[in-house]
Amino acid sequence: MASWYRKKDSVPFETAELIVSGILPIVLIIVGTLGNMLCVIILLKKEHRQTSTNVYLIFLCTMDMLSLYQWNLRDALYQFTDGKLLITNQSLFLCIWHLFLAFYTLHTSAMFLTLIALDRACLLWSRWYKQKIARARIAFIFSIVIFLVLFGLDGFIFGLGFEYQVYDNSTATYITMIGCYYSMNMNLTNFFANQYAWIHLVIMYFIPFTVMFFCTIMTVRKLSVQQTFDNQQLANNAQRNRRISIMLLMMFLSYVIFTLPNRLCFSIFVDQLIDHDYSDTVFLSSNVLMYTRNALNVFLLYVSVYGFRRDVRRLLNKCYGKMRHRIVPQQGTRAEYIGTITMIRENGQQRIN
Repeated sequence: MASWYRKKDSVPFETAELIVSGILPIVLIIVGTLGNMLCVIILLKKEHRQTSTNVYLIFLCTMDMLSLYQWNLRDALYQFTDGKLLITNQSLFLCIWHLFLAFYTLHTSAMFLTLIALDRACLLWSRWYKQKIARARIAFIFSIVIFLVLFGLDGFIFGLGFEYQVYDNSTATYITMIGCYYSMNMNLTNFFANQYAWIHLVIMYFIPFTVMFFCTIMTVRKLSVQQTFDNQQLANNAQRNRRISIMLLMMFLSYVIFTLPNRLCFSIFVDQLIDHDYSDTVFLSSNVLMYTRNALNVFLLYVSVYGFRRDVRRLLNKCYGKMRHRIVPQQGTRAEYIGTITMIRENGQQRIN
């Protein structure tokens, strides 16, 4: 598992690092939290949570929201305290849970995004899948299986981390230090540094890229065929499928664009990038770019899905008290006012005003 340690750089690079490891991570946390929470609130509505795709989307947004608080928060605190506060050095508990959640949330997010692409492709091509498998209850079961399998796969991280003491000559006392990415068991340390790096590569990149690529090709091929419908309801459903498929295509492209540079930096070009003034800037930028994808769900859904835009507007109107039933006057009618209908009682009779 490739890693690097931050150091003081020249002024231009320190300024760049203030932006990519201090300001931008906080922006991503705020925007991503609000956006993903909005997605979850809308998708949890009764009329939406009955579909398998939306069940996967709910879990995707939840895990994306949690993932934004891992390395982003660590880097921001480190930056704004000038390196004096590092979450993983505060306690062994924080060290282990931070490391576990960082990988666990990334892995579950990648798997749910893969499931969404697979689910939509199967819905378009398989009638049997649509009738038997594409159910909210079954999607929930699949989601629980994903959570359990990845927990078992990433759970060895709880065996990492240990405390040790070093003698400080200036204070003549022993200082407790934490080895966060290592274990007293050398086999576990070697597994994390070597085999787990490949596991992370497979879960985060090989499986999602391969499955989403082929599912996108199948979806585009299916929807590119011109179809005619005698029933308006079928035509509306087809149009809805196209919009959702466009959203999935945008998610796939954003996943590739925003996550691939991170893996290139930490797996392929790591030896060439380390020990330069720009090393910290490049590595931190790749991290911020990777987490940008986790904050984009609300924008992708809003742009590509009409029903989501409609529900967002309704929710915002309701929150700000702007939801009003209005009577819109038409030309040639006697309506003179736009407003709610009120009943005015005059002389024992009711009059509509």
